[in-house]
Amino acid sequence: MPTISECPTCGYPVAASFEGQSAVCANCGEHLISQGVTIPTPLFAGSLGFVFGVLIGPAILAASNWGRTYLEKKARGG
Repeated sequence: MPTISECPTCGYPVAASFEGQSAVCANCGEHLISQGVTIPTPLFAGSLGFVFGVLIGPAILAASNWGRTYLEKKARGG
């Protein structure tokens, strides 16, 4: 299934069959190379924040003596 993108120079739609395929824009003659999917920065930063804040954060907190007592107090409702 070909992917449709546009020429960065003139905006003309260009079809590519696979990642890394080279093509020439039919409108302006620009040489193009098909690239893969890019992950948007807010999604990447949000997923890193989630992993560190929810999954790794409490584990690091519980590893210290102060963190362990703090989590015990929070679990008991204090």
